[in-house]
Amino acid sequence: MTLSLSRRRRGFTLIEMVLVLIILATLAGLVISQIAMLGRSADMSATAKNQQDIANQISLYFVLQKRMPMRLDSLLEGPGLGAPTSVMVNTTRVGATTGVTSENQGWGLPLSGAQGTNVFAQLVMDDLAALSAPAGNFSRSFTRSGFAQLSDHIPWTAGANCNNSGLNLRELSNGVGGCFVARVVSTTNGDAAVPVNGITRTIYPHLNGALPDGVVALVATGVGPRSSLIPDTMLSAPIYPGCDGSYYGRYIAYFAVFASGERAQLVGVSDSYGRFPNYSIQQFNESLPNNSRQG
Repeated sequence: MTLSLSRRRRGFTLIEMVLVLIILATLAGLVISQIAMLGRSADMSATAKNQQDIANQISLYFVLQKRMPMRLDSLLEGPGLGAPTSVMVNTTRVGATTGVTSENQGWGLPLSGAQGTNVFAQLVMDDLAALSAPAGNFSRSFTRSGFAQLSDHIPWTAGANCNNSGLNLRELSNGVGGCFVARVVSTTNGDAAVPVNGITRTIYPHLNGALPDGVVALVATGVGPRSSLIPDTMLSAPIYPGCDGSYYGRYIAYFAVFASGERAQLVGVSDSYGRFPNYSIQQFNESLPNNSRQG
């Protein structure tokens, strides 16, 4: 009798072990997929909050200082003096053997993935002083808000970090030296291509790519670590949570410039993919676990 019981307790059969492993693998797959969705949820939640926080901090800075913050990123590559080189476009890294794709980011503003939009394709380098009619009003609208300086980025070099503001400060003026900025394309400015889901249409959805009466340009600036927002109203300049550091991942603030010369106004904040808070919140809802998903 004792011998019979000991034989029965020797262990699991091979079939039993295989069944246990299958069950464990199935459970692991379910858990991992939920964790992946939660990671996406966390990214979208953080980026929506960062966008709102930046808008609030810029507004608070204006209330406290009676001016907009200086040393925001110009999103231009240049020496700081004279005309800049270009918009900080996404280019292949030095030494790379393949072209840049949304999965293989290079220097500069990122390419969009399956969703979102290419910000760099919607920015043009412009001199507000040269656009002015009457002379000086466009650039005056921007500079009188307090934008005396912007930070230019240097072209890519080995070891450079495109998430750090350039060391070159650009002095903005109404006359000699110009007021060079990254301007968002719009039909008002005569730009041929305004994407259907582009920045202008997102900020002014009812105008089909045009700007409101009296607004002559939208200017894009990055909120980088050299901004005078830090440390006055912000402890640090956030980066989009999904950015791995190989492309520019700072948030971008957009300012409306007026033909009358009145002070430029903040009209929106996006991530470096051109995604605004409404989109981020929508993505957050859609990335929740199935029993909580909305929409």
